[in-house]
Amino acid sequence: MSEENVQTVREMTARFNRDGYMPEDLFDPDVEFFNIRESPLPGPYKGYDGLREWRGGVFEVVEEGRFEVDDLIDVDESDLVIFKTRLLGRAKHTGIEVDISWTTVQWFRDGRIYRSESYTDRDEALEAAGLSE
Repeated sequence: MSEENVQTVREMTARFNRDGYMPEDLFDPDVEFFNIRESPLPGPYKGYDGLREWRGGVFEVVEEGRFEVDDLIDVDESDLVIFKTRLLGRAKHTGIEVDISWTTVQWFRDGRIYRSESYTDRDEALEAAGLSE
């Protein structure tokens, strides 16, 4: 299942950047979505309505926003993927360039994302995933 989970993360990002929406078919209907705690929009966002609410909040603040992912770590035995996320764009009200990075942990069930949590500290993300370096 591991390579499929990594491909799902890549597809999620590509489709979001293309369409501007989280592709609901890649998420469990009961998904829980959490931004970093320091975010003005920390969440949780629940279900498909939550994904749409999250998207609306992000684009209220950031225009021309797009995501990049790299440093993907597949944890096959735990059915999760850890990756670095980067948001690029421009602050809507000030025009200042946005370039923010964090680490995301996504848990999978039956090939779909059912939980997504983001952390400013990579070690904290690894700990949340049950891993330690």
